[in-house]
Amino acid sequence: MIDKLIISAVLGVVWFNGLFPDPPQPLTGRQLQVKAKEASKSAVCDKSKKQSKTLQQLCKRWGKDD
Repeated sequence: MIDKLIISAVLGVVWFNGLFPDPPQPLTGRQLQVKAKEASKSAVCDKSKKQSKTLQQLCKRWGKDD
């Protein structure tokens, strides 16, 4: 009977630890800058269907062409 209690306690602890993983680490300053640049590029390229030729070339170079 004691062995069943020990096994269930161990399994309960293992299950509980796997159920709640560690929270993700906060982004560094450099990662936030890169994320903001990508969002800005996407916003510019998705903003309008009628884009100037220069803007179309920039979006193509950035890989944001449709």
